[in-house]
Amino acid sequence: MAVTRLLYGVYSVTGMYGIIPPGKARKLIFEALDAGLAGFDTADIYGRGLGEELLRGVKTGFIATKVGYRLDTPRPVQCFDPDYLLKAVRAGLERMGRRSVDLVQLHNPPLEVLRKPETYKALRRMKEEGLARYTGVALGPEIDVLPHAIEALSHDEVDALQFVYNMLEQEPGATIARLARENGVLTLVRVPHAGGVLDESVTEPPRFEGSDHRRLRRKGWYEWALKTYNTRIKPLLEEHPGTPGQKALKFIEQTINPDYIIIIATTEEKIREYAGYKNIPGIPDSVIRGIVRAYLEEAPKSPEAPRTLSM
Repeated sequence: MAVTRLLYGVYSVTGMYGIIPPGKARKLIFEALDAGLAGFDTADIYGRGLGEELLRGVKTGFIATKVGYRLDTPRPVQCFDPDYLLKAVRAGLERMGRRSVDLVQLHNPPLEVLRKPETYKALRRMKEEGLARYTGVALGPEIDVLPHAIEALSHDEVDALQFVYNMLEQEPGATIARLARENGVLTLVRVPHAGGVLDESVTEPPRFEGSDHRRLRRKGWYEWALKTYNTRIKPLLEEHPGTPGQKALKFIEQTINPDYIIIIATTEEKIREYAGYKNIPGIPDSVIRGIVRAYLEEAPKSPEAPRTLSM
């Protein structure tokens, strides 16, 4: 039975955060359920279908997937043609051995796609045909996705938004979360540990190789993030119980209260650690305010500072 609002990010085990043998990947899927996680977030493009195949046989939990990239091209190419989207959802369900999922999300759609009426007709058909209980949009990979969120929220077919939010990347996520709540839309937060900085699994500027998703960060971002965390945020949290990774999750819960938080974990120990965040006490309001203040003061210096920071 789920005891947390955490979803296991299946991209953890599809080569985007290092190579994980298939046997270990499958074991981690069921470890996530045993640890009390609420379910899974995946996409057809993760491992070119592997991210959905790994969920075959999973009978419990909230299942979210994403479509919008072609799987038959050498490099990922986006495609939001309505017929293709429906075909992709059906193919994903077949890989998972399911008739439907809880949530289907458009995967990083450009703003022009979100402005097309046919996009929402496709989402509506997914629900009408019983392929998904909810439909929504996973925003990204761009930083300034607030216009995308505002456009998506203007359509009744959008039941959920997924976006980045953490201590080091508070905007535009905080604004998106507020708007989503005002519209009764589910919220899913990803990248809660800022690429390893906030759980201290990354302690110096890294050099990621191959398909590791973190290599897409802009030059100098890790230097900025590590300096900001170590000098402005970590000192505020040192006296508070819990691991750094648990405190990062608690911050998200206390500040924007999302429906789900998607974690990245490549070991059973990390899954158990993150699941334990529910057992640590709340962060004092004064500390929360200090973290928000530190972000507002330091974020303009970030190589990935959003243009919407001042909103």
